[in-house]
Amino acid sequence: MTKYASTALSVALAGLLPAALAAQEEGTLRLATWDDEESLEIIESIAAAFEAAHPGTDVQIEAYGDGYDTKLSAAMGAGNAPDVMYMWNFPAYAASLMPLNDFIERDGAEMDIDDISPALLDVSRIDGNVYGMPAGFTTHVIFYNRDLLEEAGVAEPEAGWTWSDLREKAAAASDPENQVYGFAVDARPDPYDFEQFYWSNGTQFISDDGTEIDGYMNSPEGAEVLNMFADMIASGEAVALNIGDDVSGSALFRGGNLAMFEGAMWNKGGIDESGIDYGIVGLPAFEGKPVKSAINSSAVSISADTDNPELAWDFVKFFSSPEAVAMRVNDLPVRASVAAETGQADDPMLAPFFEMLEVSEGTSPAFLKHEDWARMQENLSAAIEATMIEGGNAQAHLDDAVRRSARFLR
Repeated sequence: MTKYASTALSVALAGLLPAALAAQEEGTLRLATWDDEESLEIIESIAAAFEAAHPGTDVQIEAYGDGYDTKLSAAMGAGNAPDVMYMWNFPAYAASLMPLNDFIERDGAEMDIDDISPALLDVSRIDGNVYGMPAGFTTHVIFYNRDLLEEAGVAEPEAGWTWSDLREKAAAASDPENQVYGFAVDARPDPYDFEQFYWSNGTQFISDDGTEIDGYMNSPEGAEVLNMFADMIASGEAVALNIGDDVSGSALFRGGNLAMFEGAMWNKGGIDESGIDYGIVGLPAFEGKPVKSAINSSAVSISADTDNPELAWDFVKFFSSPEAVAMRVNDLPVRASVAAETGQADDPMLAPFFEMLEVSEGTSPAFLKHEDWARMQENLSAAIEATMIEGGNAQAHLDDAVRRSARFLR
């Protein structure tokens, strides 16, 4: 439990039962989740509260755990899909999911949809259809080691900083002879996360309509991003990850060998346990351009084959209510009101995650735009890795990635 648990549960218990008493639907709902342990207990508590507010309703939780996608796909293939399910891979499942647009249009005001960042809804939107309501999220930030920066004689980073600022601090903090590095650059990053740097430099991997990658994936701005990171490695400002070993940036940071590290909420627990004196700040910007972050989120979706869509939507609404969001203490709250009421929006160790969410509205990741993006991104990944190993020449590598990927656009 976090220190926000008691506050969150107090908020939940204060208003949970009245949240949906007006609902008329009843019956049995099957809910599939990948959660386990404490997170599963929280889901069970939310389901119990929903049942209490909806007499005659039974929520059957199916905890798929490991192999979630395999089990979910099997259930769908057998015509036995759960009514409601956790979801992230919308392109893979969109044909089996119910668009929520009509529900949101009808009930959006009642459920205060404006309290949920549009950026979170964008992550579950394909061709204008919203296929899931946000359940949890993380944006990306920079973790920094206060002691290493102080020893290097540089000030701690602040919101509004730039990549030039980061490079200056990284150069000052780097001491390779003592296995201390200013920053870490992953030579084989997840392209989903890496697109945040393209967005921040004014470009993207693929056109909005998903039909063009030439001039996007290999844009001058994209090549600038790759060359910048390659130069950071070559200059000694950063250590390269995933070239000949599998040491992670998070492990180096936890070990006190890294002054600054780009990461997400999933890294924070391990860093807390390490005992390092650290701070968190939003991602740096490219000069004169608005910074953007990748948004990694989970959502709750409704099966297109559910026999009771209204009851399923009632549950999704309930799951999205301030009361239920406050109960999910293992996730960053998807509602701004809950983040404020629980103090998380003002906590310096959490606020940057919410700040990055606010500035990342209007972005749409490439995997939502084309059904064959997974095959295209293999070529992109090869271009990124080649650039990091070679120490530059990004334009040539990206041009090659575009040529190799063009056939998947047809």
